[in-house]
Amino acid sequence: MNLFFDPHTVALLGASGKAMRPGHHLFQNLRISFGDRFFPVNPRTDEIEGVRCHRSVLDIATDVDLAVIFIPARDVPRALEDCARKGIRRVIIESAGFAEAGPAGKELEERCLAIARRAGMRLWGPNCMGAINVPKGKVLSFMNPLLWQGRFVPGTVSLVVQSGMLSAGFLAHMLTRTPFGLAKVCSIGNKLDVDEVDLLEFFLDDPDTGVIAIYTESLPKGRRFFDLARSSPKPIVMLKGGRSALGARAARSHTAALAQDDRVLDAALRQAGVIRVYAMSELLDVARSLALSPLSRRTNARVAVLTFSGGGGVVSSDDIADLDMELASLEPRTLNILRNVFPDWMEPANPVDLYPAFEKHGHTETFRTTIEAVLEDQTVDAVYAHLFIPPVEIPLFDYDHMAEMVRKHRKPLVVWLLGDATRMPAVSRSLESRGIPVTDEMARGVRILAALAMGK
Repeated sequence: MNLFFDPHTVALLGASGKAMRPGHHLFQNLRISFGDRFFPVNPRTDEIEGVRCHRSVLDIATDVDLAVIFIPARDVPRALEDCARKGIRRVIIESAGFAEAGPAGKELEERCLAIARRAGMRLWGPNCMGAINVPKGKVLSFMNPLLWQGRFVPGTVSLVVQSGMLSAGFLAHMLTRTPFGLAKVCSIGNKLDVDEVDLLEFFLDDPDTGVIAIYTESLPKGRRFFDLARSSPKPIVMLKGGRSALGARAARSHTAALAQDDRVLDAALRQAGVIRVYAMSELLDVARSLALSPLSRRTNARVAVLTFSGGGGVVSSDDIADLDMELASLEPRTLNILRNVFPDWMEPANPVDLYPAFEKHGHTETFRTTIEAVLEDQTVDAVYAHLFIPPVEIPLFDYDHMAEMVRKHRKPLVVWLLGDATRMPAVSRSLESRGIPVTDEMARGVRILAALAMGK
């Protein structure tokens, strides 16, 4: 698998000079990523933007580690024959028009796979957007270079997405958030050869990968996937498309995915320790948070809720119960500490409504004392903090102290931000740069907390 992510030399069959077209984006990305180790192939032109084009992959004078193919589907088998004669053993087919298009496309896939098997070649795709290696700065995809240049943040999340354009959408969304540290990004399309199992095996040993996030529409090698997932020391989070009859029908027309019994799949994923999510936003939220925060991994995790509003505490309590977590019964020592910051008329409890204490002692000291007390509490497995951000820059919270307490006690802390929309992005960046996951929607924060605290 490593040659798909870190080839030394790359050829592009289907290089295009037509501005703002996918073939031109591929040309630009590979030229940026590989420089003079990139060899475009186009029999109809001698050069593109000053870079020599070869009429055939067979005309390239040096060895080629990997070929990217972006030509009409009907021409791909012949291109693969040329790659086989050239001795290229890794090929990414980003062209569409294969099994997802019907029986004729399925027959094309079978021809391609037969050629690859005879040549000892591995195929990635077809009907995909390829691979991205963020730490090495190698982009083997037709996403517009304007979307990624200067935006990638190297990190530990590796993302596997069966859909091509969905992977581009994920990237566009993630790259607007800071930080979202990525290791590898994979769009695998129809999974003619390389699939989730191949990538999971690779990521388990990949030193750059700490969290594995997967969107898939089928798991044809389910048994092997579950065995690998069960043995994984790295957290795996999965969004499975095609859960319903309507979704399964759409998946067949999208990537020729086969339907599976969702109840059986759900039980198997739980046994394998895979964190299953049910929305695109959850996949990204949970993957990002797993990379930032310590894990608790406790059944029926006990949560302390710190809020500026009694109503916010009530709603979060309902969300916590819905996900089979509990409100922590705070220790007497913790309650005594809270009594010292609460007004005399108020008896502390969980959820911890801090607004009256803010009025008495101010935000900063009240929150410092409270966050330290609940994280030290042995009945608390995780903390959910609600922070209100006013429209003026007032130093209300000590983010460094919050991060220090999380590191010290190794318990998940998730923050829900509410308030001034112009200031919240900067606050979010400040917290996440310190390893504290943030959300702008209350229920999503509880879902993140469940993944961190229970692996659920």
